[in-house]
Amino acid sequence: MSNQKEKLFTDFPPVSTEEWMEVINKDLKGADFQKRLVWKTNEGFNVNPFYRAENIEGFSSAGNLPGQFPYVRSTRKDNVWYVRQDIDVNDYADANRKALSLLDKGVTSLGFHLPKNDLSAENLKVLLNGIAPDKVELNFRTCISKTHELARLVVAYVTSQNLDLLRCFGSIEYDPFRKILKKGVDVPNWMDDAAEMVKITASLPRYRSISITGNLLNDAGAYSYQELGFSLSYANQLLGALIGKGLAPSLVAKKIKFELGVGSNYFMEIAKFRA
Repeated sequence: MSNQKEKLFTDFPPVSTEEWMEVINKDLKGADFQKRLVWKTNEGFNVNPFYRAENIEGFSSAGNLPGQFPYVRSTRKDNVWYVRQDIDVNDYADANRKALSLLDKGVTSLGFHLPKNDLSAENLKVLLNGIAPDKVELNFRTCISKTHELARLVVAYVTSQNLDLLRCFGSIEYDPFRKILKKGVDVPNWMDDAAEMVKITASLPRYRSISITGNLLNDAGAYSYQELGFSLSYANQLLGALIGKGLAPSLVAKKIKFELGVGSNYFMEIAKFRA
């Protein structure tokens, strides 16, 4: 018996677009095709109920693979994702036990939300006991007024572990616009604060220290294109401001991370993350 898989589609006669439309219009029984079946998206373009190979004829990127320019199928060549779980830290030893339990269950990325009142090197050591910074993505967040202190503690801890720093990855999540977005409160020294965050974490090449929290826009009801557009605008403003402070563009770009929300609009969400 042959192990070759048979291609059965050639046994069926091809169906033209005109034939499809004839059947669709018959099923609609006089109803308007545009009104009933064409999706008018909030993003400003229409989506037909079906597409065929002829619809992508002439697209230069139609045959591109993931990781190939112009990256219409993502910049990634693989589909490796981190599985993240956040932990609100009220007791450092208890949070450590929760983290270790989560790692045993398959989590590959941890997010720690730390209180502002008891940040210390000793507490951080308790929190990360038994957790390898070069094996697990570690993310930290605290009150914006204490973020620089937290960053110094994290940098000191990671660099003291005698590990290859290129294998240590994570973030200290500082967003200069978060307070403005959530509370409408201005942060006049945000450029200086952001520049300081980049400098503090410069010794950890795979730690990002500037966070663009576009998910706040998503939570407020922004459409996919609005969330993406405003987030990129924030990042552009940050990049320009920090370059103006004398920081290298390549350093700043590697320190910025995006946090985007995920809504129920399946295709638009995929397009947003690919963009």
